[in-house]
Amino acid sequence: MKRIVILGSTGSIGTQTLDIVRQHPDKFKVIGLSANSNIEKLKEQIEEFKPEAVCITDEDKAESFKTNVFLYKGEEGLKKIATLGSDLVINSLVGIAGLIPTLEAIKKGITIGLANKETLVLAGEIVIREAKKNNVTIIPIDSEHSALFQSLKSGKKTEIRNIYLTMGKGKIAEMSEEQLKNVTMKDIFSRPAWNMGNKITIDSATCINKAFEVIEAKWLFDVDPSQIKVVVHPEYICHSLVEFSDGSIITELGTPDMRRYTQYALFYPERAQGSASSFTDLYGKTLNFEKPAFAKFPCLNMGYTVLEMGGIMPAVLHGADHIAVQAYMENKIGFMDIPKIIAATIQKAKNIMNPDINQIIEAERVAQKTAMEILENGFCSYNSSR
Repeated sequence: MKRIVILGSTGSIGTQTLDIVRQHPDKFKVIGLSANSNIEKLKEQIEEFKPEAVCITDEDKAESFKTNVFLYKGEEGLKKIATLGSDLVINSLVGIAGLIPTLEAIKKGITIGLANKETLVLAGEIVIREAKKNNVTIIPIDSEHSALFQSLKSGKKTEIRNIYLTMGKGKIAEMSEEQLKNVTMKDIFSRPAWNMGNKITIDSATCINKAFEVIEAKWLFDVDPSQIKVVVHPEYICHSLVEFSDGSIITELGTPDMRRYTQYALFYPERAQGSASSFTDLYGKTLNFEKPAFAKFPCLNMGYTVLEMGGIMPAVLHGADHIAVQAYMENKIGFMDIPKIIAATIQKAKNIMNPDINQIIEAERVAQKTAMEILENGFCSYNSSR
């Protein structure tokens, strides 16, 4: 029986993970759960799964929480719950909070099921170095990287020609550059497939989410950034591809359902029966592939840019995007101002090569501060009709 800890158990990936555990009670034992502030949902999970310990990161909520299991609190509590002694940590935390617990678990030799983008975007070099040092497998849960993880088993690393990250195509992709200036929240949330949170949905619309995925892919699969390609695939059926040196192209196909990738991480290296999709779901479907519009969506190139710059620059990219997206959601700037703020923040940043983890975290914080100053000095006057 595999002992698991779920960081972010009340979120989308966390609840999906528990659904899978519920279906396979003889395969998994939940020993740890963490939540930020959804304590009612956490109470239900404790009652059903009876973990050894839980963590609430919102310390005010934790103070009033009554439970008969051991309770950890705050950021320190996350580190404790991540190193509780499990076989697998599922990290579905949102934001930079997921970075340190992942590193702590890796240092203890615990396998990671990773759905937290920031872990590799901010500190991929450090995280992968520690994983190799401690012989730890990191199993990606994001659809594109899980698809690559699976497809890469068809050949050796030296046989890889290119890996392709697929991206969807919605209403915004069809807009002219002039129309993009007036993109509304309604436009952004008119998505044809994945149902995601506000921040990730906006990041997908600007294409910076794909830039983050390029950074993740570089560290996960130890390939040169020049071997990482992006391709538009409107149908959301092919979730990434690997092109090998002999011209063979291996891919993972299926209806868009995160449950499939979560289950793969839980059972790895084995596969279990699942009901997420089947081949018959693909009857009548077509597959189309197109070149991405790099010129129209400036954020798409930014992953390559900061990888070439190295050092703290991926953290700067992430911090700047956080502030720019927040400003857009608050109706302070327009859609196409987002890449301008990010680019200006990167330009102002002073790089630090070979940073330690504290320097990376500080760089992300400083980038947020710089982006806010840029907003105050040049973008506050924007008046949107959204």
